[in-house]
Amino acid sequence: MVPMNARLMVLTAAVAAATALFLSLDSRSDDVPVLEIGERDVELITVDAGGAVGPESVAFDADGEGPYTGVSDGRVIKWLPLERRWVEHSSAGIEPHLLDSCRGSKDTKREQECGRPLGLKFNSRTGELYVADAYLGLRVVRPGENMSRPLVPELPGSPFSFSNGVEIDHETGVIYFTETSTRFQRREFLNIVITGDNTGRLLKYDPKENKVEVLVDGLCFPNGLAMSNDGSYLLLAETTTGKILRYWLKTPKASTIEEVAQLPGFPDNIKMSPRGGFWVGLHAKRGKIAEWSISYPLLRKLILKLPAQRIQRITSFLTGFGRQVIALRLSEDGKTIEAMSVHGDARKVFKSISEVEEKDGRLWIGSVLSPFLGLYHL
Repeated sequence: MVPMNARLMVLTAAVAAATALFLSLDSRSDDVPVLEIGERDVELITVDAGGAVGPESVAFDADGEGPYTGVSDGRVIKWLPLERRWVEHSSAGIEPHLLDSCRGSKDTKREQECGRPLGLKFNSRTGELYVADAYLGLRVVRPGENMSRPLVPELPGSPFSFSNGVEIDHETGVIYFTETSTRFQRREFLNIVITGDNTGRLLKYDPKENKVEVLVDGLCFPNGLAMSNDGSYLLLAETTTGKILRYWLKTPKASTIEEVAQLPGFPDNIKMSPRGGFWVGLHAKRGKIAEWSISYPLLRKLILKLPAQRIQRITSFLTGFGRQVIALRLSEDGKTIEAMSVHGDARKVFKSISEVEEKDGRLWIGSVLSPFLGLYHL
């Protein structure tokens, strides 16, 4: 008889290997232009934040300065390109005695007390920076201040547990944001995918009325958010299903939602491209194991027993070969215009991509896991 521990080790390895199959991405269409990126093609800008990592999203202010990005210890930092260094822009509005102990932290178990900024967006008129903090909710950093403050009131009986993407209507000042789950927190992101959790929501905050409104609920891991150039609709990444959704704000379709694209991977953040369409960062490939985990409770229970860090380590090893598509540029009707692919040693560098931001002929590549931003010149 095989000892219980040995069987558990075999089962762990088997499930982790199977899980890796849906966490790798090695697909592309031959008729789509591909940016082939090797390790020498991209500049890596190390996040010098005292040990903190994970520049998940980037933003530029009204003067074009930045990028600004949020890191794992709850802070937002700013890149000074001429001086080639990072400076602290703001910290999370947490208890003063926690500020020093949180500084430099990359411990996911401390995110709840330190904060974890994800989506960032500047108000071009007021200079305010809106921060979607995964644990502290939607927050704002006003000009001249160095600490974020709560922005929106919680819905009665429904506290925000996983704020993620943020977007602003610069004409009206209305802010839109996503809440990935009301059941799980950010450090339990794998549980959201495996269980098929559909408690995610798209929300609207009107600062004039100081009121939060739920626009859409029942979403499966709503993530990145972007508004069209004419302000007529929002694009939303639904990570678990691999879909890009469009929520209409104007036109006769207002208040309705529709599918724009079905992607082969787990989409993360969305950013509009100045060349047309929008960029979608692909966290990983979505495959049969993810679908089976939702359909078969036994397999789901086995996977959920595995620490997320262990799955990520094994995945990194098993998927470190060949070519990997890390981002797609899509047209407004969901057709792929361009793909970004990494190969060789660059695969080890870009294991998981959260966002691609295009500005002034350059692509800024963010990752919630990496200790650096990538910079690629078109």
